Amino acid sequence: MKIFLLLASLSITQVLGDIFLSRGMKDFVGFDSSGPTVVLYLITYVLTNYWILSGLGILIISLSLYLTAISKLDLSYVLPIHASSYVLNGIFAWAILGEDVTSMRWVSTFVISCGALCVGLSDSNTANSCQHNNFKSRNLPLFFLPFSLTISKTWLAIMISSVSDASGDLLLAVGMKKIGEIEKVTFPEVKKMIIKIITSPLIISGIACQGIAFFSFISVLSWTDLSFARPATALTYIISMLGAKLILKEDIQKQKLWGIILIGLGVFIHR
Repeated sequence: MKIFLLLASLSITQVLGDIFLSRGMKDFVGFDSSGPTVVLYLITYVLTNYWILSGLGILIISLSLYLTAISKLDLSYVLPIHASSYVLNGIFAWAILGEDVTSMRWVSTFVISCGALCVGLSDSNTANSCQHNNFKSRNLPLFFLPFSLTISKTWLAIMISSVSDASGDLLLAVGMKKIGEIEKVTFPEVKKMIIKIITSPLIISGIACQGIAFFSFISVLSWTDLSFARPATALTYIISMLGAKLILKEDIQKQKLWGIILIGLGVFIHR
């Protein structure tokens, strides 16, 4: 029950944070990567917008829940369950932000979430065993992509966000595995845990990678809808699952692989 509440809280705070960020970026005049001062302009806007600051606050809570989750559970278990929030994300984007969510977006979001659910249900013992807009841009050729011979600036930014986020996930997971779980929820123990976290090079590097992912993601939100951008970042989960297998040596069972395939199919349809 505690694991369920933890993962549910993680998903809900992630979705609410995304909604606030998207609402804040609706007022952004646009993102032009050709401008030399665009990064400074974007940072200034982020630090002075009420909606974005509120979203950041919620996402900090989400990050705390995420660090707690990956200290207890396999990364290959937490991430796909977390990805199931995409349906909730689409519903909130439609109901609160008034976004026009097309039938194809609903289908792709549903497929991605089914893939996430397959991975989450593939090993029910995982938790227990681990507990010890009109924007136009020039297309850029990226021939290694299986779904297209060219990629738009939107997809390029999403790929940067996904790769950075996945790298951050892996670094945070390795760092939290080394730090271990908190033994007792007392002030001295919590203080000791916080010190370990903020002084860990792996954790700091992971947060830096996710910072890059964050700025790439909110840049995308300045020219496209949240209901498109967030499911597209499901690429993160594919990369992270491969990292969980190769780096963390986690067991990726057959049903998890089918879940990954569904996530990839959903991203393909989503484009």
